[in-house]
Amino acid sequence: MRQWLRTLMTLGGTPRGIAGGFALGLSLSLVPIPFLGMLVALAVAPALRCNLPATYLGTAVVNPVTGPFLYFAELWVGLGVLGRELPSWAQMEQLDMMGWWRVFVDAAGPFLVGAALCSVAGLVVSFPLLWWLTMRWQARRASSP
Repeated sequence: MRQWLRTLMTLGGTPRGIAGGFALGLSLSLVPIPFLGMLVALAVAPALRCNLPATYLGTAVVNPVTGPFLYFAELWVGLGVLGRELPSWAQMEQLDMMGWWRVFVDAAGPFLVGAALCSVAGLVVSFPLLWWLTMRWQARRASSP
C-alpha cells in the first residue's frame, strides 16, 4: 500500500489534478457496468484538468478481485437505504429460472441506488484525503535538500 501511495504521489502535477483524477477514477469505476466507468473517467479527466495516470489508478481500485465485494457492498447499501431484503438462500434454492430473473430485476433498483451512493461517497472521501496527502508530500519534497 505504501509503495502504491508513493507511486501516486510522484506522478507529477498539482495536488488538485492528482486528487481529482484519483477521485474521478474511483467514483466512476463503481458504475456497475464493467469498463464503462474507466472509459468515461479517462475521457472526462482532461476536460476537468485531472491527472490521467491518477485517474487510471483510481479506476484500478475496482478490479476482478475487489469488484465482486464492492458490487455486493453497493447492493447491500441500496437495499438498506430502500428498506428491502433479498430472499434467503433457502428461498433462492427453490427458485426456477423465472424466479431467479425476478430476483435479478428486483435487485437492479437497489443496486443502482447503492452504486450512486457509493460513488459519491468515494468521491467525497478520496478527493480531500488525496489532496491533503499530495500537498504534504510535495511540501516535504520541496523542503528536503
